Amino acid sequence: MGERDGEKLYSTCPVFGPDGTLLLKHRKIHLYDIDIPGKICTQESETLSPGSNFSVFDTPFCKVGVGICYDICFSELAQIYARKGCQLLVYPGIFNMTTGPIFWELLQRGRAVDNQVYVATACPARDETASYVAWGHSSVVSPWGEVVSQAGSEETVVYADIDLQYLSDMRQQFPISSQRRSDLYSVNATQEG
Repeated sequence: MGERDGEKLYSTCPVFGPDGTLLLKHRKIHLYDIDIPGKICTQESETLSPGSNFSVFDTPFCKVGVGICYDICFSELAQIYARKGCQLLVYPGIFNMTTGPIFWELLQRGRAVDNQVYVATACPARDETASYVAWGHSSVVSPWGEVVSQAGSEETVVYADIDLQYLSDMRQQFPISSQRRSDLYSVNATQEG
């Protein structure tokens, strides 16, 4: 959704609790400024401002990190969310018919495996008559990179179990976070939030 704050416009994802309370608003951090000749040219920075905060919230079940669309392309954001204890990353987005077939599932699986988290995405159903045709294929991906549940291009609801015991077992059996070479490299947040 679009959000106006003074003179600035943001692409924003509000998150509400079961009682209707606003838990947080994630403002898209990475603006989609791309130019693929003959396919698509989009310059979000011409109208939108980038967000500058991490968006993490707790549920009774697990901790969740939120990104919007193009944010999924940046592995550092997912790494920071995983380091903050997130077990599920959620990315609503509108990948299109150029980027969707190539990157949509690949990025979800990559973020899930790299960070040993579940990844859930939501993309509008495809409307071939729209000026911007969405890819669809809302999904849930396991920390092993398996697509647990996925829609097609049509309008539907996607369900999946988020098995935190499976996640914990997988992290113990394949301990990439404890085997990172932080003496050689690291990804650091420059701010809290």
